[in-house]
Amino acid sequence: MKAIFQNKYGSSDVLMYGDLPQPAIGRHQVLVEVYASSINPRDWLIRSGRYQLQFLVPAFPLVLGSDISGVVVAVGASVTRFKPGDPVFGMKNPAQGLGAHAEFAAVNEASLASKPQSLDFDAAGGMPLCSLTAWQALVDIADVQRGKRVLIIGASGGVGTFAVQISKALGAVVTGVCSATNHALVKSLGADYAIDYKADDFKNMGSTYDIIFDTIGRESLASCKSVLAAGGMYVSTIPTPKNLVAALASKVKHAVFKSSKRCGVVMVKPCHTSLEKIAALVQKGQVITMVDSVFPLMDAKKAHDLSRSLRAKGKVVLHVKGV
Repeated sequence: MKAIFQNKYGSSDVLMYGDLPQPAIGRHQVLVEVYASSINPRDWLIRSGRYQLQFLVPAFPLVLGSDISGVVVAVGASVTRFKPGDPVFGMKNPAQGLGAHAEFAAVNEASLASKPQSLDFDAAGGMPLCSLTAWQALVDIADVQRGKRVLIIGASGGVGTFAVQISKALGAVVTGVCSATNHALVKSLGADYAIDYKADDFKNMGSTYDIIFDTIGRESLASCKSVLAAGGMYVSTIPTPKNLVAALASKVKHAVFKSSKRCGVVMVKPCHTSLEKIAALVQKGQVITMVDSVFPLMDAKKAHDLSRSLRAKGKVVLHVKGV
């Protein structure tokens, strides 16, 4: 099969396009012919050897890629939810081998869901990791509910665009923090308000929030406490020691004092049940993938460089198969 792979860590120049053997599947795995994938920040962090969980990364030759959309071509002996020909989407973590930036990928059955009919393969290939990160942060950790005031830092990025839509679909009042040039975008996705981080500091604007979801990682529970409502929660995508300690300490304190302010850290996990709930919102027209750019698989280097620039609005997609 054709794949993008690397034999050493470094800049995007280490990425090579060439032939590798197709992966074998286990009893609980599915072999997916990959139609599309995407670039996530973890890809260029892993590529350069700077990922915080680098010890989980597979050996060289290393095929990056977490997001997968495609069609099932073979199933393991214990697989019950899928059959050859089924269109699916899902994700893999480093501990599961990554490998999505290739023509075929072996994926655990539990990590896949049926692709929504209303979503093409490119859009589906840009959805799993970022939408699951937003879902797990907002629903599983912060328990977003109707009427809650949610602030999303980095609202125009990959995770942020899904966070805006999921929050709004679940009835929250949403404020997005992003550059002024992206205000129209985040409002089109459902944000009620938008703050230009270049001109204003959300911490000095007199508003309070029940949930602050920081998709960038530049803030902390300590820096956001003054604008969190009683019992409110700050959630970060960055598992720094400071955030992890704050999450544990605030959880203990909140168990005794319900009005205390909390910290959460989201470390995305594959989950087909959550993907199915997201897919239901897709089918209702409440969630879409905001695609910035689509690159052919062989141009993964250009896709990495665009993602690394932090200028993409939404997702940078890798198109693998021509449909």
